[in-house]
Amino acid sequence: MSESCLLEVRGVTKLFPGTVALDEMDFDLNRGEVHAIVGENGAGKSTLMKILSGAYAKSSGKIVFQGREVELGDAQAAHELGISMIYQEMENVPKLSVAENIFLGRLPGGRLPGFVSFRQLHADADRLLQEYSVDIRPNAQLSRLTTAQQQFVEIIKAVTVKNAKIVIMDEPTSSLIKEETDKLFEIIRELQRRGISVIYISHRLDEVTDIADRISVFRDGKNRGTLKRGEFDRTRIITLMVGHAVESAAKPAITRQRIVFEIRGLSIRNRIKDFNLKLYEGEILGIAGLMGSGKDELVKSLFGLWPATSKEIHFLGEKIRLSSPLDAIRYGIVYLPEERKLQSLFLELSVKDNILALWTYHVYTGFFLNNRLETRLAASQVESLSIKTPSVNTEVVNLSGGNQQKAILSRLMAVKPRLLILNDPTRGVDVKSKEAIYRIIRELSTNGVSILFLSSEIPEIAHLANRVVVLSKGENFGEFVDDQVTAMNILRAAMRA
Repeated sequence: MSESCLLEVRGVTKLFPGTVALDEMDFDLNRGEVHAIVGENGAGKSTLMKILSGAYAKSSGKIVFQGREVELGDAQAAHELGISMIYQEMENVPKLSVAENIFLGRLPGGRLPGFVSFRQLHADADRLLQEYSVDIRPNAQLSRLTTAQQQFVEIIKAVTVKNAKIVIMDEPTSSLIKEETDKLFEIIRELQRRGISVIYISHRLDEVTDIADRISVFRDGKNRGTLKRGEFDRTRIITLMVGHAVESAAKPAITRQRIVFEIRGLSIRNRIKDFNLKLYEGEILGIAGLMGSGKDELVKSLFGLWPATSKEIHFLGEKIRLSSPLDAIRYGIVYLPEERKLQSLFLELSVKDNILALWTYHVYTGFFLNNRLETRLAASQVESLSIKTPSVNTEVVNLSGGNQQKAILSRLMAVKPRLLILNDPTRGVDVKSKEAIYRIIRELSTNGVSILFLSSEIPEIAHLANRVVVLSKGENFGEFVDDQVTAMNILRAAMRA
């Protein structure tokens, strides 16, 4: 172990019933470095981080911290060593102030026992916020901040109050725009200057090659290779992640003969103004735009989730009314939300129950539930979409993010939709799962399903869409068709707005 090495993981194995989550994993972290970890969902990234943060106990192997072997039996043991993890789903108290969240459990006492000195609390918090150049008021309620600002608060709490030597960041930019990501990177570099090490988990390869000193690639519970800056190569990283080179498939040809879905004069107060759109049978139509462009409100309105002041919708040549999701589902219009855990999954139910939730309600006409039929249908969907699960009766919470997303897609496919609305369908999933989801989307398009989708990644829109509409301030600011659909054209239109 070199003098610069702060943490070393040697041959760590983690066993779950029927699953080897980590298989003699090796990993090391130097003082003051950013070491990124990439890999598909289920590769072992989160399992190792939970072991390092004390949430899981390892089955075997050694963890060496500052030259001595340690046991991380719980979160308190990890905190005492200076290991702090910032989860994708942040652990904070939204109704309290920024200052109260930063010093939670260590509030400065007032003149009388049991009272808090809020003047001292706000002064201490303001000093810390200024040290990291974070422009947030200490007395602001946390729930009123953006996701990025809440993450900045979590980082400051971790490195100051918890005196962290290692900060683990799990998908920290999954909900951030570019400007917020740039600010996060400034904070990370400041952590480095203070000698704090960062383990950075992300699926966004452009980010990790920008911020990381080293990148480790995990696959099937093993570290398949660690690259130093200067060795970073996207093709090499992806090959290590999936075990082979990933080839992109050509977009299916579109004839645009039959209009399936048409919007006329859609307006949403302070969001969308007199918007018109046509979607053809089998077409993949991307909706692009920067934060605040109105794209999220648009697609939610089309599924009855956001009220519109006016809109006229025609579906298969018939004027229809969409005032609720139930109306949309009756017409064969289904929606995949951007937050799978909060808005889509029944985490404590089985894979089967999650897949068939919509089918049971909308398609099945029997008076009694038919367990044999349901199991057969769910197993068919699991096989069709290559969902990795020990059984259809496994709780969906135990699946990786990519397989959870495929389970939601199979739920929508089970009702044989005519129109599929996808809101960031590959958010938080690995490269291999992304390719699987792309394949599913293309197959649906080839079979005549019309698809309207949003993505936070413009290259993904260019990769999939046959046509793209760029929104800005609720208006159509540009439209690109077939060969015109490139990331550069989309970005230029969005930035020009």
